Amino acid sequence: MERCLAGEEEAFRMLVERYDRRVYATIYRLVGSEPDARDLTQETFLRFFRSLDRFDSSRSLSAWLLRIASNQTVDFLRKRRIDTVSLDEEGRGEVLESLLQTDAWEDSSSDPNRERLEHLVTRLAPGYRIVLELRHAQGLQPGEIAEILDVTPATVRSRLHRAHRQLAGWLQGKDLSDL
Repeated sequence: MERCLAGEEEAFRMLVERYDRRVYATIYRLVGSEPDARDLTQETFLRFFRSLDRFDSSRSLSAWLLRIASNQTVDFLRKRRIDTVSLDEEGRGEVLESLLQTDAWEDSSSDPNRERLEHLVTRLAPGYRIVLELRHAQGLQPGEIAEILDVTPATVRSRLHRAHRQLAGWLQGKDLSDL
């Protein structure tokens, strides 16, 4: 990190190589579009580079990068909110059950519920979508997520609960959009 602060281009390139895949995967799961995820990943690293002088070395670098990525993604999702996604009645229970398992967020293209899960999650508000991604796909604890999002752990737990409740309601055919 010191080499990046000193302006060494090679050090920055190595840092990008180290974290690029994780940042991209996080963003891709949230936006569902390869070109958009790539653009947002590049913008994340650009913002990171521009704000290097504000980095607090006592904090986690990956948490800081994910925070920048989360902020970028929330802004993007607010601008491009997708409101309508339909699910058939079949398999609703399995989709929610799949969501609650961390490995469901891994690359499981052979899982028939994967596409349903991804579509359902896109209906969530960006704040809920991000906590689900960080908790289930990244395996982070509420305290770590709180640090990334600059909120309290209680807020993270509340958002997770509301996201799960919203998903459960949709799976049962209820509209719980006022959560």
